[in-house]
Amino acid sequence: MSETIREVVRKKYANAITAKKGCCGGAGSRTSCCDTSLSKATQMITGNLYSETEVQGLSTDLVATSFGCGNPTALAELYAGEVVLDLGSGAGLDVLLSAKRVGPYGKAYGLDMTDEMLEEARQNQQKSGISNAEFLKGHIEDIPLPDNSVDVIISNCVINLSFDKDQVLQECFRVLKSGGRFAVSDIVLKKAIPSKLQQDLIAWAGCIAGALSDAEYQGKLQAAGFKNVEIQVTRVYDFADLHSELFSQLSKEELTQLQGAVVSAFIRARKPSITACKGVDYQIREATAADLSKVSQLIVSAGLPTAGVESSINNFLVASNKGNELLAVIGMERSGSYGLLRSLAVASSSRKQGIAAQLVTTALSKARSSGIKEVYLLTETAEKYLKQFGFNKVSRAEVPASLLNDSALNSICPACSTCMRLETK
Repeated sequence: MSETIREVVRKKYANAITAKKGCCGGAGSRTSCCDTSLSKATQMITGNLYSETEVQGLSTDLVATSFGCGNPTALAELYAGEVVLDLGSGAGLDVLLSAKRVGPYGKAYGLDMTDEMLEEARQNQQKSGISNAEFLKGHIEDIPLPDNSVDVIISNCVINLSFDKDQVLQECFRVLKSGGRFAVSDIVLKKAIPSKLQQDLIAWAGCIAGALSDAEYQGKLQAAGFKNVEIQVTRVYDFADLHSELFSQLSKEELTQLQGAVVSAFIRARKPSITACKGVDYQIREATAADLSKVSQLIVSAGLPTAGVESSINNFLVASNKGNELLAVIGMERSGSYGLLRSLAVASSSRKQGIAAQLVTTALSKARSSGIKEVYLLTETAEKYLKQFGFNKVSRAEVPASLLNDSALNSICPACSTCMRLETK
C-alpha cells in the first residue's frame, strides 16, 4: 500500500499546484487538491499562518499555494550562516523565507518528490531574486544530502503523509549536524479517529489518516536518536459542521468521535551534541594580524559587522584546530574598566560542540583578570544564549558612553539591538 499512498499524494499535489489550488486549503486558497472532500476542513488548517511582514517581497501566488498546517520558519530559531532543509517544500515558501533569514552565507534546501512543485518553486525563487536556496527532487524517506550537513530541518504538514515515518526520522537524524534541530509543523492526533477514515486514501492525502498521536511522534523521534522532544499544540480543528464526501461516510457517532482528535502542532527535537575537547580538538589563543582575513570571514558568515576588527585584532581570541583552521572567534573592546564583548562567531561545521561557550568563558576570564569590572554587549539573536553566562538585559542608555563612543559598533548596531551587562567578580 505504501507506493499507492505515495502516488495518490503525488498526484494530488501535482494537480493542486497545476490548478493553483491548495491541498490543505492553502494560505488564502478556496479549493483543495483533495478535490472537494477536504476543502472546507483543511482551509481551517492553513489560514492566516504568515504575517504580511514575513512574506513581503514574495508573490501572492506563492503565499496562496502554501499547503501547510503551520509556520515553521516563525517557530524555528534560524541564525545567519545556517543550513536549513525543508521536507516536502512544495512551491518553496518556507525555503525562501528560511533563505532570507540565514543570509547569504547560509543556505536553504527544499526537498520535494513532485516535478510540478519543483518547477513552481524554482520559478518562485527566480522571481524573488533569492540565490542561497536550492530545490532537490527526492523522497523524504531517502534524503539526497550527506551525513551531518544540515543545521535545522523544518517541514510543514508533510511528515504525516509518509508511509514510513520511522525511516523519515532516521534520515533526519543522519543529515543533521551534531546539536542540529528538528522543528516541524505537522498534524497530530490527540485521540483515535474512526478506522474507516484511517484506511481512506483521500484522508491520507488530506493530512489526517496518516497522522501520528503525540505519544507515537515522541516515541519515534526518541527511537531515531533525538533528545529534548517537545510537542506544542497550535490549533484544534472542528469538523462537525462539514459535509464533504469524506465525512459523509461517517455516522453521527463517528463524527462526534472526531471532535478534538485532529490538531496541528509544532514538534521540536534535537540531535545530541558531540562536545569538542579543548586542548585536544582545538586550542584557544590570541588572534594576530595574520588571522585578520579569516577572522573577518567568520564574522561576516555569521551576519555580524566587521567594523573596528582590523584596528583591534589583538583584542580578539580565536579557536583553532591542529591544522590552524579557525573554528570560532570572539572580541573584547575596552574603555577603562568597561569591556564590550563582540563578534562571537563559530564556523558552521563547528557549531553545537561547546566551542562558543569555551570562548565566552575564556574572554570573560581574561577581562576579569585585566581589571574589567563590567562587560557589555549588543545582540540581535543571542540574548537567550548569553543569559547562561550571567548577562542581564539593560537599556542602551545604561551602557557607558565612553565604551560606546570608542566602539565602531556604536553607529552600526541598530537601536533595536538588545543590550546586556555582566558584572565581573
